[in-house]
Amino acid sequence: MNELASMERLLKKLFYLLVVLSILLGFFVKKEHSLFGWHEIPAVEAIFGGIGALLLLMAGKFLASFASKKEDFYD
Repeated sequence: MNELASMERLLKKLFYLLVVLSILLGFFVKKEHSLFGWHEIPAVEAIFGGIGALLLLMAGKFLASFASKKEDFYD
């Protein structure tokens, strides 16, 4: 059990490191042909993607509460 907890901590740290790295790298990427004004904002794609993923997860949990059946449904 201890190995599993340490692996989870390691994966969380790696995830947060990659998120921060993705946002920081957004400041160094040169954007030559942006179509819309918000594409000029540094790291907007990484932030937008993270917020979109969180919204999808929350919507899935919300919809699962309606779709799930109670334990005694077939009794």
